[in-house]
Amino acid sequence: MDLTTLPDTKNWLIFTDLDGTLLDHHDYSFSAAKPALKQLKQLGIPVIINSSKTLAEIAQISNDLGMNTPQIAENGSIIFDPEEKQTHTLGADYTTICQVLDALRLEHGYSFNGFHDWSAEQIVEHTGLSPQAARNAAQRQGSEPLLWEDDEALIEDFRQHLKQHGLELKRGGRFWHVMGQTDKVEAMLFVQKQLNNNSKAFTIALGDSANDKDMLTAANVAIIVNNPKGTAFTIDANKRPTPNHLIKTTLEGPAGWNEAIMQLLQGSTTN
Repeated sequence: MDLTTLPDTKNWLIFTDLDGTLLDHHDYSFSAAKPALKQLKQLGIPVIINSSKTLAEIAQISNDLGMNTPQIAENGSIIFDPEEKQTHTLGADYTTICQVLDALRLEHGYSFNGFHDWSAEQIVEHTGLSPQAARNAAQRQGSEPLLWEDDEALIEDFRQHLKQHGLELKRGGRFWHVMGQTDKVEAMLFVQKQLNNNSKAFTIALGDSANDKDMLTAANVAIIVNNPKGTAFTIDANKRPTPNHLIKTTLEGPAGWNEAIMQLLQGSTTN
């Protein structure tokens, strides 16, 4: 990557996934990313969470990180603006999603289980979250994570049935996610317009899974954080605004996040 072509940091907007990216996949810690986060804060560079997590989960994490930036939840379905105290819904509502899932399972005999099927204790068991974090994860507004327990060959059939109801199926790091017809990119563009409604905005996106592929493709700088246990994916450089701006970290999770951001900051101008 040619670091000499990076613009002034005052135009940067950073969008980041959480699990396996800014947060460690095992203990959900962001400690290894603290040096980069501290420098970004000093430079006034916004870091916007763009995650499959719920607003309740992201609110706690944002508080821990000391962030007061827009929060993108449930894979682009929900956006919260902390300045205006306003929530925007870009996708389908949760009740509708669960009703469609229950109907398809009954009609076609699919074998899967999601958050609406589980107690708080079962969510803890399936996610490794603390009891409080599991309760936050259950406060869903626009998407449903599923564990697919059926034949993988039936996934595409399931996807087509969801489309007939205006829903999408996306692959995450641990779960499949059912949601309305929106995504992380649409939410990223929505927030970009809110924060920097001009052509000078320079977007940097970080993610570790195929669920982040479109967000990474749409950003000026795509940072693929190493996830040796994740599903391999590639980014088509021809579809990117700046094809040569791609970083693949050697370190995992927040350590890789820190590695890549520090690399960008060292090659940037801060005038």
